[in-house]
Amino acid sequence: MSTGDARTEVVAIYCPLWHNYDHASSWKGEGWCEWELLKSAIPRFEGHHQPLEPAWGCFDESDPAWADREVMLAADHDVSVFLFDWYWYSGVRIMEEALERGFLCAPNRNRLKFAVMWANHHWADYFPAPFGQKWNSWLPSRHSAPDLLRVIDYCMEHYFSQPNYWTVENRLFFSIFEPVRFVEELGGVARTRELLNVVDERLERSGLPPLHLNAMVWDPSLVAMLRDAGFRSTTNYNITSTGRASAGLIERYEDLVTAHPIRWRQYAETPLPYLPVVTMGWDVTPRCEKDVPWPFPSAPGSATHAYPYGPVVIGNTPELFGQLCHMARQHISQTCPGLNAVFINAWNEWTEGCYLLPEKRYGLAYLQAVREVFS
Repeated sequence: MSTGDARTEVVAIYCPLWHNYDHASSWKGEGWCEWELLKSAIPRFEGHHQPLEPAWGCFDESDPAWADREVMLAADHDVSVFLFDWYWYSGVRIMEEALERGFLCAPNRNRLKFAVMWANHHWADYFPAPFGQKWNSWLPSRHSAPDLLRVIDYCMEHYFSQPNYWTVENRLFFSIFEPVRFVEELGGVARTRELLNVVDERLERSGLPPLHLNAMVWDPSLVAMLRDAGFRSTTNYNITSTGRASAGLIERYEDLVTAHPIRWRQYAETPLPYLPVVTMGWDVTPRCEKDVPWPFPSAPGSATHAYPYGPVVIGNTPELFGQLCHMARQHISQTCPGLNAVFINAWNEWTEGCYLLPEKRYGLAYLQAVREVFS
């Protein structure tokens, strides 16, 4: 199948950190959100492009008028799906306002499809992250059968019934950020598969399609287990390192371009369909304490660098990003044409250095690269 035979779904990962929400005000002070880290970021070395300068400024993504602008910009540049990071902690939700008050109330929302990725990791204070110390835990994530069914009931009411919820193979796409822990805490492979059958029956009774459960994966050797547990596809949240950072904690984006297809091929050989991800960049220094010297030292008592005190990727340009998008489109057409979707990290991960939204240095050039490849 050639790359021109069918439209490739371009799925931009959406990180909903850019609005005021009650939990953040309680934890960090009235009105706080992660724009504050972006605005106060500092350059760590000569030529380091920090702080970033979003062309739209620090806007409120939970405002339907701003969400409308985002939808229009994405759709005009051939992004077809927003995959929203979604946070649920035994019924406690945070940051859902970007999706529920913003996107779903935007006048032109139907120009885009959307889906949910359950970011089922613990929520802790890494804003900024304390160097060499344990993070202050705010919300632990735990899994159980009753809680999973509550999640599904909430999504049925608020998301799955929406006319523009994204379906894959006539199934509701629903992704899990930490799939291995998800399976373990639900009681193992067999119990997870049983629960997913219960979920599909619940959806059928409500006149909805069954789930297409997707796993964000980090280890190819675990994919067979996830298949047996009921997952139907995999992808990566991002690919951020070649493992060959310089002594100065610098990686080159051209090396990352080379690393992506190697990773894609590893997962394409596993027992589940793999949907490739394209990473736009990587720079998490805005989440680091300003007084920690550069290059960041390794974590105390360890030879490794703990997140977010790791390497920075430099040299990412719209041209190289466009090449990587083209490679991803070729890869999916050759390995998994029935699904035909490419993920991009990210639409707006500003404090991790991954964004398609316009920024001062290149403006709309990254989005124009997406349109040139996928139109």
